[in-house]
Amino acid sequence: MRRFIFLILSFSIIGGIVFYAPGGLLVPLNVSENTTFIIKKGDSTLSITSSLKEQKIIPHTVSFLCGVAFFKIRKESLKHGEYLIDPKITLWKLMQKIAKGEVVIHHLTIPEGLTVYEISKKLEDISILTGTIEILPLEGTLLPETYDYYWGESRQQILQRMVKAMEILKSIVWAIYQKQCFFKNWDEVLTLASIVEKETGLEEERDLVASVYLNRLQINMPLQADPTVIYAVTKGQTSFYRPIFKSDLATDSPYNTYLNKGLPPTPIACPGKASIMAVLKPAQTTYLYFVASGAGGHEFSSNLGTHNQNVKNLRQIEKQRKMQP
Repeated sequence: MRRFIFLILSFSIIGGIVFYAPGGLLVPLNVSENTTFIIKKGDSTLSITSSLKEQKIIPHTVSFLCGVAFFKIRKESLKHGEYLIDPKITLWKLMQKIAKGEVVIHHLTIPEGLTVYEISKKLEDISILTGTIEILPLEGTLLPETYDYYWGESRQQILQRMVKAMEILKSIVWAIYQKQCFFKNWDEVLTLASIVEKETGLEEERDLVASVYLNRLQINMPLQADPTVIYAVTKGQTSFYRPIFKSDLATDSPYNTYLNKGLPPTPIACPGKASIMAVLKPAQTTYLYFVASGAGGHEFSSNLGTHNQNVKNLRQIEKQRKMQP
């Protein structure tokens, strides 16, 4: 009888420690603010337990080890990844999160108009990603949007997801607009869309800019697109924050649309959906020219005389701004 009572008391004490003592399974962890905990692939139960204790997330190891035993009985295991530990979460809830693989989700927004090289550098700067980028996708084939990523994910895999996103967009819109499009293949659509992307950031102007270049192509007029000259000079590997010089316009490159008629050989950046749609559904205009308006947008014109006047107006605006204190 005494032995039975002793066993009951022992189990009660152990149960109290495991479930309700500081660091117990049902007691909120001692964290005052959101923190993250990383389980690496291949980490043993003992190393995970040791890390939790070293980071002072748990005061002792007994409850955690008992929790692991419970999960093993249920044929569940702790999954590697990065986990958010928020204030007041219990150890049991945290272990459930880890067993389900509810890892921290990060977000990466790729702005429209970056080159493949520039996007790859953004991925290289994210320290929680893994692997080196050994193969860059073709220019213009990554779709700019917001992507989820996780601790330990491969940089190359994320690039491939961006390629896949562009392929999905193509499968949707190219089937609809292919017959009425000026271009016969998707690569040419991406190429002009990339130029449109670099020329304007205004939603309401994209189809107008697209119409200018399409009108020029129809009459075999050089595109004379400054962004293609910039790409010829930088090869898409650096930003360009200075005015274009006359020497730049003489750059011997197939991307220089001042020296070569037609489209450049490839896109010059990764266009977003809006610029792609502007090429597929351009405005119906007779415009052949456009120049900055001085107010954030552009002035469009159908003849050289009006265009020259618009350029003159811009120079006057710029002169007045320089004179202002």
